[in-house]
Amino acid sequence: MYGYKIVDGKVIVDEQEAAVVINIFNGYLSGMSLRDAAVNAGRPMVHSMVKRIISNFCYVGDDFYPAIVSRQTFARANAELIRRSEKHGGKKRLQLPPVYTEFEISEPEMHFDDPIKQAEYIYSLIGVRK
Repeated sequence: MYGYKIVDGKVIVDEQEAAVVINIFNGYLSGMSLRDAAVNAGRPMVHSMVKRIISNFCYVGDDFYPAIVSRQTFARANAELIRRSEKHGGKKRLQLPPVYTEFEISEPEMHFDDPIKQAEYIYSLIGVRK
């Protein structure tokens, strides 16, 4: 991941890349576009890669990754991402229907000699358990 390197099996901060990450966050928070923040930080990137950096929670640190930016900076940058997206009519994420995992079947009351019609009928008896 950008900003880190692995040394002796441990993730450590790559100081040179971490400076770019910090400058991207600061540039974006100062009002620059995603792409311009990266260019200003000295590492031109497409906006989607910059957005991935700004929205990657690993940069605040966890049990595996050391922190590069503060939680406050991360939260402010992500709030700004949402604000700008809403301001510019950013695309709404598709709301997927729920995935049902429990079903029930009613007792069959009819029988068809045609196996296809029988299968269709039995299939029609399957419902979602509520």
